[in-house]
Amino acid sequence: MKIFETLIKKYKDAKQKSLNKNDFKNALLQAVSDGKITSKEINELEEKKIDLGLTDEDVRQMRTDVYTKAFLVAKNDKQITKEEEIELQSIQEYLGLNDAEIQINKKELARLRLLNEIQLGNLPTITVSNLVLQKNERAYWVEPVIMAEEKVIRRKYEGGSQGMSFRIMKGVSYRVGGHRGHLTSETGVVAVSEGELVITNKRVIFRGDKKSFATKLENILDIQIFSNGFQFSENNKSKPRLLKFKQEGNHDIIGAILSFSINNYDAKN
Repeated sequence: MKIFETLIKKYKDAKQKSLNKNDFKNALLQAVSDGKITSKEINELEEKKIDLGLTDEDVRQMRTDVYTKAFLVAKNDKQITKEEEIELQSIQEYLGLNDAEIQINKKELARLRLLNEIQLGNLPTITVSNLVLQKNERAYWVEPVIMAEEKVIRRKYEGGSQGMSFRIMKGVSYRVGGHRGHLTSETGVVAVSEGELVITNKRVIFRGDKKSFATKLENILDIQIFSNGFQFSENNKSKPRLLKFKQEGNHDIIGAILSFSINNYDAKN
C-alpha cells in the first residue's frame, strides 16, 4: 500500500512541477514580450521561481524559447537598432545563454544590425583580393553569384502536315489538306558563368570563371531585387543583366547597398 501511495505522490509532484515550470515560462514570455527586460521584472521573476520551487536546471530548457520570443519582437520591423541589440543582450545574460545556444538568432541579429547601419548610411568597407579599384573607389560588398542569360534551349518544327493523297490515274496523284509548318524556338534562363558580385561606390562588378563585366552606376537604368537574385538594365545594353545568388538571405542587404550607392553616386569623385 505504501508503494502505491509513494507512486501516487511522485506522480502528483511531477505533475505539479510541470505546471509550475509552465507557469514560470509564461511569466518569462510575458516579461520579454516587449523585447526587453527590466531590473524590476528580473527581481519578480526570481521571486516567482523561488515560490514555485524551481531551480536553474528546471528552467534551462525554456530559455531558448524565451530568447527567441524577444528576438522576434525586436525584429518585427525587419531591422534591429543598437538599443534593441543591447536589450537582447541583457535578456541573453539573464537567461544564461551562450552564443552557441542561439546561433541562428545571433546570425540573423548581426545581419539585421548591418542592414540598419546601411540604411543609416554607414556602409561596410571591405578589401577584395585581386581587384583593382579606381581612384576614390570603395568596395562595399562581395556575394557569390551565378550569371544567367536567356538563350534558345530547343528548336522544333511544328504545324506542318503532308495532308492526304490518292491516285487518279497511272503515274498521277492528287494531294489535299497539306500545309507548311514552321520552326519554333523555346527559350530559357541558363547559367553561363559562376563567380562573385562586387558592389562599390562606383560600379557593379561581376568576376566569373567564363564571363565578367563591370557596369558604372551611372549607366544603370533600373534594378529588380528578388530573394534569389537580381537583374538590372543598362542604358547601352538591349538585354538586362541577371545574377542569381548562390545562397539566399542577403537580398535585402544587397538591395540597400545598391540603393545607397546609386542614390549617392558622384561622377566627379
